[in-house]
This record gives sequence, C-alpha cells and structure tokens, in this order.
Amino acid sequence: MKSVKWRLAIDLTTRADNLESTVHAVERVASRGPGEPTQFIPMRFIYTEKLNRDDRLLLAFDALVLSENLGREVGLGKIVHGDASVTLEVKTGALTSRAQKLTETIDAMLRSDSPPDLALNRHCVECEFQSRCRQKAIEMDDLSLLSGMTENERTSHRSKGIFTVKQLSYTFRPRKTPKRAKNPAQRRYMALQALAIRENTVYVHGHPQLPFSKTQVYLDIEGLPDSESYYLIGALVVSGETETFHSFWSNQKSDSYRFRAVCRRDSRLA
Repeated sequence: MKSVKWRLAIDLTTRADNLESTVHAVERVASRGPGEPTQFIPMRFIYTEKLNRDDRLLLAFDALVLSENLGREVGLGKIVHGDASVTLEVKTGALTSRAQKLTETIDAMLRSDSPPDLALNRHCVECEFQSRCRQKAIEMDDLSLLSGMTENERTSHRSKGIFTVKQLSYTFRPRKTPKRAKNPAQRRYMALQALAIRENTVYVHGHPQLPFSKTQVYLDIEGLPDSESYYLIGALVVSGETETFHSFWSNQKSDSYRFRAVCRRDSRLA
C-alpha cells in the first residue's frame, strides 16, 4: 500500500488481523513534501439523499481496517451520496472507537459456543432470519416484541424478574394526572402496550380531545421522504354536505420544492 502509485482504487479489499473490508474506493493523495506521508482516504457511495449514523460507522470501519493495514491513523473519509453525487468529508477519528467496540462485540459472539440472546431490533428487516427469530420471540413471549422498548429498559426489567410480555402486562397501573398540571404529558407505558397484546384489545390512555370544525380538510400527500420532495397533494374539503376535491401535481422537480411550504401550512389547517 505504501509503495503504490495509483490515485484511485475501486473495490479495494484490505485486511488486518481478523478484520476485512471491501472499501468502495480509496483515494491516494501524494505527499506534498518531505516528512509528510502519503494520505489514503476511504470512500463510500450511498444512493440515498439523507445519511444516517450507520453510514458514517461503515466508513469508520473502512478507515479502521485501512489504518491497521497501513500502521498509521486514517482520520478522514468521504461519502458520495444522492442523485447529485454530493461529497461529504467525515472525520472518522471520532467514530473509530465506536466501530472498534462493535467489532470486538461481534468477535466475542463468533468465538462463543452459545448463541447471543434473542432480541428483535430495527435491523431485523434486513436479515434473512427475520421470520425465524420473530417466531422464536413469540414462542418465548420475549420483551423485544415491544418495539419501543430499549435494550437498557429490557435489562432493567429482567433485573426485576420480568422476562416476558405477559409478566410485564400485570405491572400496569393507571396513574392519576395532577390537578394542577396545565399540559399533562401523555407518556407511553410499555406495560399498557403489553396488556393490550395480552388481551388483544386496543386501549386509549387518558381522555383525548378531538378538535371540531364545520369545515374539514383531508390531505393525501405523496412524495419521496428521502429527498423531502412531494409530487402530489390531494385535498378533500368537506363543508356541511358539500364536498370538493383538489389535486396539485408537480410536473418537474423544481415544483416539488414549492410544495413543501404548502404541505406544512395545510397540515396545520387540517
């Protein structure tokens, strides 16, 4: 790696100890002077307009393996994303420790003779074993069936001897709202959700107040959430016994940006 002369490598597989990564691309920036080492910058290509933490963590993993291979720190990476191929520079040094901890956790799982504890999470939709794990979670009545419960909350319940959804459901007790509370917060009770699952019943917590108006507007908005653009707004206006329908189409991409303000304003009116 230190003696190469290329400026850009595509699909470069790099290894170090028990780590391996196929980097989408690696940019080589030649040394600008004596004593300054050649710089290698890992690059990832993401098709979405918006980036999340996982995208940055994957780039940090590329930088981690590359730095182990080179024997020196790789503190900068690039992500090219979206239709316009926007290039974002990421300081991978701040994420390297997190990526290293994750790889150590995975390594410990692979070395262990027993499988890891079952826990359904938001990544299950990407896994080929999703249906099997979910069926097993249902059979075990596992707490991870409650999608809104965090890992720390599950650990806390298990420390108290609560391991199943059924057990958690018996802990729900309705709380009284303080009389002096001007805007009482309606928090989400996991125990109530567990009770709804156990009894197959829909519960309404508190006393919801639905606004009433003589004229009602129902909106149907279609768009691309990733790019925050909208190409169709349908509005059904009901006033008494009269119904009128309006549709607004975006014929070109520039029109969709004007729809944003309309969507926000009409959503508040509805």
